[in-house]
Amino acid sequence: MRNFTVTLAGLVIAGTLAFSGAPAAAADSRCEAMPQQIRSALAGADKAAAQNAARRLRTGEALCRANNERAAAREFQVALKLLGATGASGSLAGK
Repeated sequence: MRNFTVTLAGLVIAGTLAFSGAPAAAADSRCEAMPQQIRSALAGADKAAAQNAARRLRTGEALCRANNERAAAREFQVALKLLGATGASGSLAGK
């Protein structure tokens, strides 16, 4: 019975780590790299596009804080398109 309890506890811990580890990795790539890319592109954009992109950036950052990385990535993609910057992070939106 003791072996069963120890094995079950190990499985619970492993499952918890597996489920909590994957979203953190996705959050790093979407919620850290993409906003930095947008901020660097804001400086060279015209005023209207920069304002719209900054609004999308703020919305995306709020979605990241709410743990909604997929919706945040969509906002970041729109911001990048407004700024005319398309990069390798474009493939992150659907992941």
